Amino acid sequence: MESEVRSSILIIDDNIKNLQVLADMLRCRNYKVAMAKDGFEALKFVSKITPDLILLDIMMPEMDGFEVCRRLKNKETTKEIPIIFISALDNVTDKVRGFEAGGVDYITKPFQQEEVIARVDVHIELKRSNEKLRKINEELNFEIQERRRAEDAVRKANKEITDSLLYAEMIQRSLLPNPDEIKKFLPESFFLWMPKDIVGGDIYFADHRCCDAGFVVAVIDCTGHGIPGAFMTMIASSALRRIITDEGCRDPAIILKQLNFTVKKTLHQDKKYAVSDDGMDAAVCVIRGQGAVEKDSNKEAAVEKPQLIFAGAKLPLFCVFNDKLTVIRGDKQSIGYKKSDLDFDFTNHTLNIEKGMSFYMATDGFEDQMGENNPRQSRFRYSRFGRERFENLFGEISKLSFEQQRERLLEVFETYKGEAERQDDVTVVGFRVI
Repeated sequence: MESEVRSSILIIDDNIKNLQVLADMLRCRNYKVAMAKDGFEALKFVSKITPDLILLDIMMPEMDGFEVCRRLKNKETTKEIPIIFISALDNVTDKVRGFEAGGVDYITKPFQQEEVIARVDVHIELKRSNEKLRKINEELNFEIQERRRAEDAVRKANKEITDSLLYAEMIQRSLLPNPDEIKKFLPESFFLWMPKDIVGGDIYFADHRCCDAGFVVAVIDCTGHGIPGAFMTMIASSALRRIITDEGCRDPAIILKQLNFTVKKTLHQDKKYAVSDDGMDAAVCVIRGQGAVEKDSNKEAAVEKPQLIFAGAKLPLFCVFNDKLTVIRGDKQSIGYKKSDLDFDFTNHTLNIEKGMSFYMATDGFEDQMGENNPRQSRFRYSRFGRERFENLFGEISKLSFEQQRERLLEVFETYKGEAERQDDVTVVGFRVI
């Protein structure tokens, strides 16, 4: 036993000689020793001072060692003290009674110093180990409680964030045109809108409140996705409503020019001190003469064919007619960014609409989606869906009803994506005029 170790031991025995013999043995090992001549004296002592170990004689007058042990084990402050019984009796019954009362070991008289010291040392070390373990457990329990509190706080914060995002999603969805309302004017149409996150940076727009001047359909792909993208869609949606609905503009090129001006000015990105550099790509179609037929057989005069006027800021228009796909490219100019030319004049493309023509507009989320490759066909694990495959898909689905086209696009997208992560927001709009 190291000299600085001063564990305390209480010896309880009605025999003074036994007390002295045991005390001398233990003091040689540098233990602090206290003595009590009976159970009552011992219980009074431990009510004030808690020893590290107790040597307890069984055969004592008035209160035997078994009763003393039971009383000690029934008190919260003393129940953890290891108790070694002392007795001249060496029978199994007494040993069992001692263990049942709460003892941890047994020493018989006459005492053998080596045995006494060995047993005491072992149980002192066990007590220390148990105390260390108990302390570690308390610290672990404290850490667990702290972690749980932290996790609860994180869960609460996540719930608040998620609730806010879900509310933001509801607001963003409320900005989108109602597909059922659009179908009253474009019965053959579909709108596929899939944000990467709860909210996204893609929107589509439609305005049919001035049919004589032209029916407007637009697709916007704002910078980023998630919350930043959603903020940009608010700017885009507000600007489009002002330009198209309030001011009645039905010229796609002018719509894009005014949108570019509004976004750039709103974010101060026409100034050198601008802190942001955000914008969007867009495709805008205006359909004029919707519902007119090519020729009225009851009249001599021909009725003008409906027309589609398209302008794009990076985004194209896809047209499928007689199994042939035509891609009308937008201008290579984005909207609103610092580098976007504030005075840029976008280009209008005019198409005479023939019966059976199908039109499509889309953001780049579908074609940019990554999918897992067959390891036998490619050394790369993932690859993009790609522009060519995306364009060919329109030719494949154009014979289907527009509801079936939407379902087919979803099926192809999910199948290709597989277990891969969603890359971006996805928006695809398809329609047929006549």
